[in-house]
Amino acid sequence: MKKISKLILGVVAVSLVVVGAQISIKNYLQGPARPFNSILVSGNKESSNKAKEIYKDNTEYTKDYKYKTVINIEKTVDENKKEQTYENKYLIITKSTAKEMLKDKVLRKKKDKDPSSGSLETVVLESIPNIDTDKSIYFGYPSEDKKLEINSKNIPLEYGSYSWIGYYPSNEGSLIITDDNTYKSIENEEKVISLIKFKKGTKDLRDSKDKIEVNKKLAKIQNIEINYANIKN
Repeated sequence: MKKISKLILGVVAVSLVVVGAQISIKNYLQGPARPFNSILVSGNKESSNKAKEIYKDNTEYTKDYKYKTVINIEKTVDENKKEQTYENKYLIITKSTAKEMLKDKVLRKKKDKDPSSGSLETVVLESIPNIDTDKSIYFGYPSEDKKLEINSKNIPLEYGSYSWIGYYPSNEGSLIITDDNTYKSIENEEKVISLIKFKKGTKDLRDSKDKIEVNKKLAKIQNIEINYANIKN
């Protein structure tokens, strides 16, 4: 009996080692954990309210951040003297909104210092230099040539960091933080990014099932963008 018991214990121990190794390999291949206990839903107010209604049974609280979008068309001439047209998309928020996002830990900074790397691993952005000055601050791929034009007026930009809202860069464009007057001068529709903090449950973006679950819940809401955040109260 003692030999059988030792054999069983040995098998169990080996199994645990194998399972542990499999988990370690899986985590290594998928990268570090990307926990989220909140979602960020971007769109118009009506779409935002629909998302809040869907999650009302598992909502600790919600919060809206206002933003506007700007598309600038830039034309350049390449080495073959052919004209090239580029579309620069920007997501614009005010400095007061940026401060709220900093406090709520929804702004994230690219961890890899090499901007050309494809890694989306991020850390929480802790501060924004020059946020209390009159400068507009650009966040995204480092570039000295980035320009913002609003109503035919060029807005000087200062580079901040390779950062964005939530775990993933927005399809709405690179983030720019500007003053209230510049923001008000943008004639485009004002939209909202709605933070929906879960009442319970933390998920991991490495698990495709967790993302699929969110997407299925919100599938019937059109013209929204879904992002993720990990809020620590």
